[in-house]
Amino acid sequence: MLPETGMKYFIYAIIGIVVISVVGGFFIVGSPFEERIRRFDKKRVSDLQFVQSEIITYWINKQKLPERLSLLKDDIRGVVIPRDPETGVEYEYAILEEKKFALCAVFSRQNSALEPTAARPISVPYYEGENWEHGTGRVCFERTIDPDIYRPRSKEIPAQD
Repeated sequence: MLPETGMKYFIYAIIGIVVISVVGGFFIVGSPFEERIRRFDKKRVSDLQFVQSEIITYWINKQKLPERLSLLKDDIRGVVIPRDPETGVEYEYAILEEKKFALCAVFSRQNSALEPTAARPISVPYYEGENWEHGTGRVCFERTIDPDIYRPRSKEIPAQD
């Protein structure tokens, strides 16, 4: 058995290692508060990607951009337009030109090109080559629909046999 002073130093060493590990973890991973903010911003990007894909679907079906986001709501497909996860405020949407629109959100922190954003579906071309990098504060993402990529759906109804 260790002498009494040796046991005391051993206990202090263990406590020191635990404290250093916890503090080091905050430096490497970030605090729980920072992680919460990071999750909110990732959710904002994911929400904007979803809204963008619904805008494109609307354009494919109607050959025009929706006048407001509430027109994207679809009870049959279960489409509900998301709101900011932290504040509950609607995301901003504006038509800039006939095939050009902007989606805006308020972000809590800056991200970078190296930081992964929301998951992107492999087979859906809506997210190809898009940049979702953002700074802090209100950021708008401008998108233009290319009719060669997103072909309007034919309005003809096929004849049934």
